[in-house]
Amino acid sequence: MATAIVSDSSVSLPADITRGLPLFLAPLEVRIDGRVYADGVDIVPAEFYARLKSSAELPTTAAPSPGAFLDAIRRAGEAADEVVCMTISSELSAAHSAAAEAVRLAETQLPHLSVTLVDSRSAGAAQGLIALDAARSAVSGASMDDVLARMAQRIGDTHFIGYLDTLYYLWRGGRVPRLFMWMGSVLNLKPVLQLSAGRIGLVERPRTETKALARLTAIAAERTAGRPTRAAVMHAMEPEKGAMLAEQLRARLQIEELFITEFTPAIGAHTGPGLVGCAFHPVD
Repeated sequence: MATAIVSDSSVSLPADITRGLPLFLAPLEVRIDGRVYADGVDIVPAEFYARLKSSAELPTTAAPSPGAFLDAIRRAGEAADEVVCMTISSELSAAHSAAAEAVRLAETQLPHLSVTLVDSRSAGAAQGLIALDAARSAVSGASMDDVLARMAQRIGDTHFIGYLDTLYYLWRGGRVPRLFMWMGSVLNLKPVLQLSAGRIGLVERPRTETKALARLTAIAAERTAGRPTRAAVMHAMEPEKGAMLAEQLRARLQIEELFITEFTPAIGAHTGPGLVGCAFHPVD
C-alpha cells in the first residue's frame, strides 16, 4: 500500500467501520477522578459519561504527546511508504503542534518515510469522515497526491452540526458565562452549534429537543441540496435520540452511507452527556 493515514482519537469512528483500513490513531488523554486515561483505549464512552455525572471535579484533556504521534506514524510506516498525519483543528487543541513535532522527529528517526501534516480544521466524526474517506482512497490505490487532494476537498465540504442538552459542562469549563447556563436551564434551550473553519459557533437556540432534532435535519437537508450524502450521527449517552436523528436524516437526505457513533471521551469532557449531532459530506 502506498499511503497510510494517522490521526488522533477525536475521529470518534467505530471499530467496525475502520477495520482493515490503513488508519492509525494517537490517543488524546483524559484525566478524571485523579487518573489519566488514553482516550478510546483505557476508557470507553459509556464508562466515561457515567463517571462524569458523579465526579466532583471537572475532567481535563490533553493532546497526544509527540511520542504518541510518532508511535502511530511508525506503525503506519510498517503498512505504507508514505503517511498523511491529520489532526483535530489547531484552533481547538494542541494536537497539531504535537503532531508537527512528531513529524520533525520522524525525519531523523524514520528517514525512509515521507510524512505530510494536515490540519483537518474539524473534530469529532466530521474529522472522522475526512480520515475515513482518505483511508478508503489509499486502499483503492490512490497516490499520496491524490489522497491529499481528496482530503483537501473533504475538509472544505464536510459539515458538523449538533445540539447540547445542557450548557452546564461548558460553564464549568469556563466556556460560557453562568448567566447563559442559567438562562438555558430556565428556558430549556437546546443550543444548536456548528463547527466551521476550525471553530465552534452558535447557529440558533430551539427550546425543545424535538425542535432541535428537526433543525439539525433541516440544516443538513439545506446544505446537501439533494446530493448523495455520507453521514455520521454522533451522540453522548443518547442512543435513542441518535437513532431518531438517523431516521430523520434518512427520510430527508439522499443517504448513501450512514453510521451512528458515540462521542469520544476527549470531546465529551468539554460538552458533557446529552450532545447529539451529525457530520456529513457529499459522495462523489
